[in-house]
Amino acid sequence: MSARYLVTAALPYANGPIHIGHAIGCYIPADVYTRYHRLQGDEVIYICGTDEHGTPISVTAEQEGIDPQDVVKKYHDMHLDAFSGIRVEFTNFSGTARQIHIENSQDFFKTVAENGYVYKKTVRRPYCEGCKRFLPDRYVRGSCPQCESEDQRGDQCEKCGKQLEPHELLDPICSICGDTPVMQDTEHWFFKLTEVSEDLRKWIEENKHWPPNARNFALGWIREGLQDRAITRDLSWGVPVPEEGADGKVLYVWFDAPIGYISSTMEWSQAIGKSNEWEKFWKDDETKIVHFIGKDNIPFHAIIWPGVLMAHRDYTLPYQIASNEYLTLEGEKMSTSRGWVLWLHDCIAEFDPEILRYYLLSITPQSSDSDFSLTELMERGNNELLATLGNLVNRVLTFIGRSGGQIPEPVEFDDDDKKLIEFMERQPDIIAGYIESLNFINGLSSMMALAHEGNKYFQKKQPWKNEGGNTLYLCANLIRNLSIVMEPFLPGSAERIWEMMQLSGSVHEQSWEGAKGLKVEAGHKIGKPKGLYKKIEAEQIEDFAKRHLPGYEGKDEEDGKAEKPGKAEGKAKKAKGKAKKEEKPKKAGTVSFDRFAELDIRTAKIVEVADHPNADKLYVLRIDVGELGERTIVAGIRGRYKSEQLIGRSIVIIANLSPAKIRGVESQGMLLAATPEGGPILLAPSEYAPPGTKVG
Repeated sequence: MSARYLVTAALPYANGPIHIGHAIGCYIPADVYTRYHRLQGDEVIYICGTDEHGTPISVTAEQEGIDPQDVVKKYHDMHLDAFSGIRVEFTNFSGTARQIHIENSQDFFKTVAENGYVYKKTVRRPYCEGCKRFLPDRYVRGSCPQCESEDQRGDQCEKCGKQLEPHELLDPICSICGDTPVMQDTEHWFFKLTEVSEDLRKWIEENKHWPPNARNFALGWIREGLQDRAITRDLSWGVPVPEEGADGKVLYVWFDAPIGYISSTMEWSQAIGKSNEWEKFWKDDETKIVHFIGKDNIPFHAIIWPGVLMAHRDYTLPYQIASNEYLTLEGEKMSTSRGWVLWLHDCIAEFDPEILRYYLLSITPQSSDSDFSLTELMERGNNELLATLGNLVNRVLTFIGRSGGQIPEPVEFDDDDKKLIEFMERQPDIIAGYIESLNFINGLSSMMALAHEGNKYFQKKQPWKNEGGNTLYLCANLIRNLSIVMEPFLPGSAERIWEMMQLSGSVHEQSWEGAKGLKVEAGHKIGKPKGLYKKIEAEQIEDFAKRHLPGYEGKDEEDGKAEKPGKAEGKAKKAKGKAKKEEKPKKAGTVSFDRFAELDIRTAKIVEVADHPNADKLYVLRIDVGELGERTIVAGIRGRYKSEQLIGRSIVIIANLSPAKIRGVESQGMLLAATPEGGPILLAPSEYAPPGTKVG
């Protein structure tokens, strides 16, 4: 039975470009989730838009000497171009400066006030005598009252994450002129968050399906004691407060921005000629509202926004808060002020967006912070997408092309054929389970498992040695089914495969259930095969890093270039270590060829990863060694790789090493890795080699 979903992603501020952390924080995962549910036959829309009010926009406008509307237009268009480039497709992408949103937000305010949840109060707030105005939010900078970090803005501490009010900062200064503000009286309207505190607590406790970070953070906030929140600001840019005597005051951005989800849905409803269509997504309890956000947005989406909806009394509460952690860059926190950031539009201009999207999904910070590495982007693109998925598609379609381009007639299936068919039949359900539980890393890995299994089967059957009827017939069907389940993750790749196979309709219009079975019939004629991906060269990575990451190579100070934070110390340690090594050079002894030939070196695929129960630096890996079967090895790579980065990867092992117990766990082989000072780096074939392939 189909369901109805309203999917949103946090409205990005229209005061700067989208960086890679934003992209994987919510927009790409929400797109995967939407595409999947569409393939499941569910009624689903994906709603977003730019957050165009508040101090981020007005501060940017003043600093650049332009009108706020010009800032909004510039970055709204830039966001849309970047999202389009990485195949994030919204049902509607609006903006909160549009008239439909202004009127909707004012109506919202009036209803919440009429229901008794708004009151007016005189408060003391920072006032800049030089600029002749009150200083809301980002117009003030100072030290955080909680962690004492300096140069924090007046709405949130970037260091400890505490939500702030501008008057709470220590040693405040005006962010425009640098003067020290004075405290003066001003009137503001407050939302009675305290009155919905108990209802929020009960509701959140019932939502056991939420990610732990969202649920625990929200409940922790409530336990600390909620406070009423000001919902107006002294500012000229924003939604005017619809009250008498409120001249020069606008609705605070945290109040009006989430209403933007509703306004954007209304705008879509009008655009399709069904003015009331939006109501079933917002006022029908059968609809599941899913908010994709970064963890810095948890208090707004898990507490304040639901509290406002409770006070309004006419809207459905969110079903899911899909909250991700942060993405770091080359081991460092991203910082726009230091230039240590990668903008999405720069990345998609340089790299295949499908490879970028694949890599970002493979490191989704879904339960803990994860790190983006340009080198790893290259490795994952080359060793997984190109060597595994791209290789399978190319070799199968090329073989079929050599036989006239028609799918051959199968004969009676043998045990290997039946095993592959069974695997193809159950894998879509496994992938579906991961997507529905918001585990995009394992969902992606399970999708890639189809390609791994296809390569393994193809290599074992060796169609180049026989007529290959069953092999090519089943592999063609596997590729078709693979293109459907990969559509949420890699929509561009799925589209290209569908077109190469000359299948009817569009891959985007297929059903998830249709990814099972043998739907490609014998005699079907395919098109001309084309490579899905191009290899990323190390030189390309280096050149891109030089242009976009200052200090990436760690230039010396005499070169006049800034270094990446912490890099100078790292270089000093490396230089010291290198000097020591040069003092005492260690020479390896020679071995005879016969002795070397005794080693059984083979490729393998990592199937499962577990933490070693008795050692913090060790993993226990279950690996597939092809004809040698599966076995367990212990590897000291836990400090270098996260478990989700390893599943499905090709590695090289010594297969005939005597079993040995390592901290209580038997290891049946040795994984081969290079060991630079930064930690072990896995060795892997440069092109796809099925598990169990001999090396030497």
